[in-house]
Amino acid sequence: MKRRFVIATAGLLLFSLTGTTPGDTPPEGAICPTPAPASFEARLLALERENGCLDLDQGAEPATWPPGWDNATIAGGDVPPARVVADPYPTLHSVVIDADRNKVFMSDPNRHALWSYERLAASKGGEAIEPLTGIRGPSTGMMFVAAVTIDRERQEIYSVDNDIGDRMMVFPYDANGNVKPKRVLDVPHQAWGLSISPERDEVAVSVEGPRQIVIYRRDAQGHDQPLRTIRGVKTGLGDPHGLFFDGQNNEIIVANHGNQNGRQVAPGDAPARQRGARVAENLPIVGGRFDEPSLTVYPAEAKGDVPPIRKIQGQKTGLNWPMAIDVDRTRNEIAVANNGDSSIRIFRRTDRGDVAPIRIIKGPLTGIVGPMGVAYDLKNDELWVANYGDHTALVFSNTASGNVAPKRILRNAPAGSPTAGFGNPGAIAYDSKRDEILVPN
Repeated sequence: MKRRFVIATAGLLLFSLTGTTPGDTPPEGAICPTPAPASFEARLLALERENGCLDLDQGAEPATWPPGWDNATIAGGDVPPARVVADPYPTLHSVVIDADRNKVFMSDPNRHALWSYERLAASKGGEAIEPLTGIRGPSTGMMFVAAVTIDRERQEIYSVDNDIGDRMMVFPYDANGNVKPKRVLDVPHQAWGLSISPERDEVAVSVEGPRQIVIYRRDAQGHDQPLRTIRGVKTGLGDPHGLFFDGQNNEIIVANHGNQNGRQVAPGDAPARQRGARVAENLPIVGGRFDEPSLTVYPAEAKGDVPPIRKIQGQKTGLNWPMAIDVDRTRNEIAVANNGDSSIRIFRRTDRGDVAPIRIIKGPLTGIVGPMGVAYDLKNDELWVANYGDHTALVFSNTASGNVAPKRILRNAPAGSPTAGFGNPGAIAYDSKRDEILVPN
């Protein structure tokens, strides 16, 4: 008798669960054994819990176990999966441009990497473009890499890890391969967005679940605490993602999905949770809800439970899972990567209320599929889009509007390569009626 079990990682791994008949010798390294000696129990407890073995009474006689499980074992050790569902190519998430040096940097949560490309690199057909550099490997410490930004003056790359990473990492421009970061900062759990204000020498980080914005010194590292925190009921923050720290206009602009997850947010400028601390306070659970997506704006010096000075929200906006944002301060415009309907929506920087975008880039000619990243290249009047739903980055004119083709396409996989679309898969279910594996992300 053979069974299969599935593990969710960046892909899906399917392993064999082999049942044995009485008298068979359990395989070496079995991690779901028959009642173990007491000396082994403490060591195996975590493994047994993870593999569902704790449903069995480890002190009972084998005859009282479910039929066929008296000598059942799970293959252990370095065992190859029966098959794997995974995307072998990078998935482009966040994008930023250094136009003076003609470099583009992109984050890749699928391969846990940061890639750099020539600004003018483009696929002439269906071929993939080789990156200039790729920062990837266990020494980097990167996991689910969400946002990336750069300090152009110091030629440094900043990245922040979502999910269980809980770190902001800084690398030099020329870093390549399996290298350690120059410095690491512990940030609150579920950090997502990242933006530097050169004018203020500060960096802002958005945090999804606790619904807060934390502001640090640009050179903060280790366990350094934030300078201030924006959080509380009055802020209107709801599952914040992309943000832009506008030091010229002394504002912080935030894209909110709108999810109010049911944990009451402690008001005030309280210290942020640091790495490894999952609960900052004993906060009560209240009724969760979904607010409409929004863009909220705060003074750069804001801290604590403060209301936004402006908010873009409502049916006319078309906001739907707004991800990264960027600001063109020459035209006073905000570009939003609108993941929910595969569009780029442009608003006036000073807009407020339920307003329609002044331009929308959307349609089959655009090639926009599940965008996560958007970035202006003001020197060359271009707008970059990182497609999470496709293996491409697209370049448009700053003034592009409607169903228009991009100026250039940068592919990081051969044209037509399928995208698995895994993003933090946290569970697995099997639909026996339809013979399908369900993966919530």
